[in-house]
Amino acid sequence: MSTNDSAVRRQHLRRGLLRIAREISEFPIIRLLSAPLYRRYFREPYRSGNLYFGVYGTYQEALNEAHRISSARLPSTYDVEAVTTSYLDQLHTLPTCDYPALFWINRILNEGGRRVFDLGGHLGLAYYAYQHYISFPAGLVWCVHDLPHVVAAGRRLASERDKLGALQFCETPHEVDGFDVLISTGALQYLGYSLPSLIGELSHPPRHVLFNITPLHPEKAFFTLQNLGFAVCPYRVESIERLVADMQAHGYRVRDHWDLRERRMRIPFKEEYEVDSYFGYYFERVVPEV
Repeated sequence: MSTNDSAVRRQHLRRGLLRIAREISEFPIIRLLSAPLYRRYFREPYRSGNLYFGVYGTYQEALNEAHRISSARLPSTYDVEAVTTSYLDQLHTLPTCDYPALFWINRILNEGGRRVFDLGGHLGLAYYAYQHYISFPAGLVWCVHDLPHVVAAGRRLASERDKLGALQFCETPHEVDGFDVLISTGALQYLGYSLPSLIGELSHPPRHVLFNITPLHPEKAFFTLQNLGFAVCPYRVESIERLVADMQAHGYRVRDHWDLRERRMRIPFKEEYEVDSYFGYYFERVVPEV
């Protein structure tokens, strides 16, 4: 048996044991004991991150709970120095799940789009990674909005690495007004506002809106808490039906969508709120004929 085969068998065994443990933990009597234990476990720094806890109706309710359970070792904000060094491997390579967004961005740029607004774009990860796969046109403006620590680090990195000089950083999300494209990769779930609400506040909304790696539930819209390993933050999950309806109300139609079945989210003791797949969407604004 090869080393790879052994690793695969161990992985399947671990998953099987975790599934059994999960099922046992949901038994009524054991649940009374395991739920408080999980809450205490959730409050601690976790090496791999991506633990979830609780269900809340609003962002503020989730944030209040994050404040209650946070500590000096685990703050209740994503705006920390540790996040600036996360995902640096994505400066050079593109995750497979990003290929649909890459396809559409390339087409939009080829059709004349020149102003891209990257909402929650970290250090400009998509900007750097996409250059390895497509050719950026002359006159491109790629503006990233993110939290202050990330923006400061992004500007430092751009002064060293941005050979094209197209990368910019901005302070507020409303600066997307007048851009051709809004793109967001794995960031919408951390925002205190929804994507449709931002679009509704703009005088000149972008014609193209793409987002990727976003947890969506078929029916429910809610918040939970995510332990990222270095912080505990509110985590938004939109209802697919409501999100599409809200975007349609702002004049957008679904041009494409894709699901990422390798990504899922489970909140212990909240089975009805499980997210079985993450999603990407491309909305195009219908421009009335003059």
